[in-house]
Amino acid sequence: MGLATALGFARRGIPVVGYELRAEVRRDLARGRTSIHEPGIVPLLRGGLASGRFRVVDSWADLVRTADILFLCLPTPRRSDGRIDLRPMLRGVRELGHALREVTEPRLVVVKSTVVPGTTEERIRPLLERTSHRRAPSVTVAANPEFLAEGSMVKDVLEPERIVLGVSHPADARKLRRVYRAFPAPVIVLPPTGAELVKYASNAFLALKVGFVNEVARLAEAVGADVDPVAAAVGLDSRIGQKFLSAGPGFGGSCFEKDVRALIARSHDLGLKPRMLEALVPSNDDQTRHAFDLVRRAMGIVQGRRIAVLGLAFKAGTDDVRESRALPLVRLARSAGASVRVHDPVALENFRRAWSQSGGPGGQGVRFCTTVAEAVEGADAAVIPAGWPEYTPFPTAWSTRMRHPLVVDLRRALPRSMRMRPDLRWVGLGVGSVRDGAPGSASLPRRKPRRRRGSR
Repeated sequence: MGLATALGFARRGIPVVGYELRAEVRRDLARGRTSIHEPGIVPLLRGGLASGRFRVVDSWADLVRTADILFLCLPTPRRSDGRIDLRPMLRGVRELGHALREVTEPRLVVVKSTVVPGTTEERIRPLLERTSHRRAPSVTVAANPEFLAEGSMVKDVLEPERIVLGVSHPADARKLRRVYRAFPAPVIVLPPTGAELVKYASNAFLALKVGFVNEVARLAEAVGADVDPVAAAVGLDSRIGQKFLSAGPGFGGSCFEKDVRALIARSHDLGLKPRMLEALVPSNDDQTRHAFDLVRRAMGIVQGRRIAVLGLAFKAGTDDVRESRALPLVRLARSAGASVRVHDPVALENFRRAWSQSGGPGGQGVRFCTTVAEAVEGADAAVIPAGWPEYTPFPTAWSTRMRHPLVVDLRRALPRSMRMRPDLRWVGLGVGSVRDGAPGSASLPRRKPRRRRGSR
């Protein structure tokens, strides 16, 4: 988020200096390299460096001497109790405060990170004043939440739908309006706490939409309907809208569950009972279990079978596996006695680390495959939790490698024209109903996988 924000400003003609705590990342960025998988980010980085509008500095001191507006883009991970962990943010604020003692010019510090309502005014501003030995108007603090989605960050940062500024001083609003005047988007000015609440309310509402359509998908299966045309018709209501009405195995990623849990915890701290939000995470977990039940019913027998899981990131277009639904799906498959082969176009290594860290059951029963052909070899089912376009052709060369050519499509990624192929049995989440499979069968006869020289 910090890199995309910096490069978005540079692309719009605003000189930007960036500081990253990790020295090796700073070196890579200065050379035009990044390990982040985000479409368009590398050309944007190299363009910013070539134009001279983006450069990387090596210390807080260099940063505060050069920039008069300082955006804090520090992580706020989730704690075990659902609250956000402010320690990385507060450490950064302390270091920034100490660096600010060495300059005398006015500085505006802007919190870009996602923090619960009240954090900027109650925690960050007092700490910054205490460590910098400076107060307004010499040093002021504002909030400016981001609304970037992984997989589309470059577009989101260059063409935002709205810009929300949380300020306590009119002069800060004027400064930030000048910075953002190059961006074609409406600007909303609120107090800092209001701006922070906009971010949480937005993510919570989007998570509610996803949770809602997932429950509709379960109902669609039970009554023999297809969730996609139903959701499309519902979304034509201008009061509802089409976005985030695509059913799947449950939402994942770094934001939705973390933000929902943090908003619940903040509500509890204030003596409130957010009933809808409290139901959302359990409903999301139910959806993941339902997705595996769909696999189980389609296969008939899971124990001793082989399942290929195609798509390990929390969604297509990113290598982020945080809260990916593939992780609990693989865990459920292993607990049910299946061996699992997994593949993802870009997230394989991240998933390997996440699986190891999670202590998943039966680690020897998971094979990490660099090709789809290897993943589906001898499989009794191929499960698609993330709809990467690489999987949508699902050629005959893949289905003939499978012991049972069964695809359980949790994103309905395969086009409708392919779903009735004679060489493939397709089952989609939210589509019709799935009758229990008979042991050893999938609607197509058992196919003995072709043996290849050197294959195991």
